[in-house]
Amino acid sequence: MTISKYLRKRDEQQMQTIAYDEWKRKRHYELFKDYENPRFSLTANVDVTWLLAFAKREQRSFFSLFLFHVVRSLNAIPEFKTRIRDGEIVIHDVIHPSYTVLDKDELFGFVTTTFIDDRERFCTAVAMDLDKAKAGASLTDIPGKDDLVYVSALPWLSFSGITHPRAARHPDTIPLITWGKYFPMGDKMMIPLAVDHHHGLADGIHVGRLFALIAESSRSYR
Repeated sequence: MTISKYLRKRDEQQMQTIAYDEWKRKRHYELFKDYENPRFSLTANVDVTWLLAFAKREQRSFFSLFLFHVVRSLNAIPEFKTRIRDGEIVIHDVIHPSYTVLDKDELFGFVTTTFIDDRERFCTAVAMDLDKAKAGASLTDIPGKDDLVYVSALPWLSFSGITHPRAARHPDTIPLITWGKYFPMGDKMMIPLAVDHHHGLADGIHVGRLFALIAESSRSYR
């Protein structure tokens, strides 16, 4: 499995709109859309041995590097870029991370960084956005903006499962990604990663592809 296998050729448009009756997931979306909680969550460990070694050797931010590879992998799988908007099915060309950050009072806020498919430029942009957020990050995103993935990092602990608060609105079709503290497992370094998404838009096979792409990214640092 390679990242390029799942990357779609990008055009000048920022998104595509698919006719509902022609959508291949129509039956699956209709199955789950009226559930009280139509979302599902999967948590597993990802091997970040080589990526972590690179970050330490080069004195780089592991958070920024891992965020780049997670979001790049998400952008390689259309099911994580699909949204339901005003009854329409929209597939974004690119989705961007909106992630939590602690301010000086140890209160979290949200920072959004435009995703750039260039590791160095993206990591530089994250560093700049984090510096700006130290004065106090926002608790809201731009209203109606859904070309996002919500990301949280919990570097204080490892975990084997996680739940998220839910707003009483439907449909809620933006994926949530959370990772915890990396830890040794034999001769490897692993990190717990949780993926939460609307089951009408994605299945376990898509989460499996995501984990495989992220692990592949880490191995590329060997």
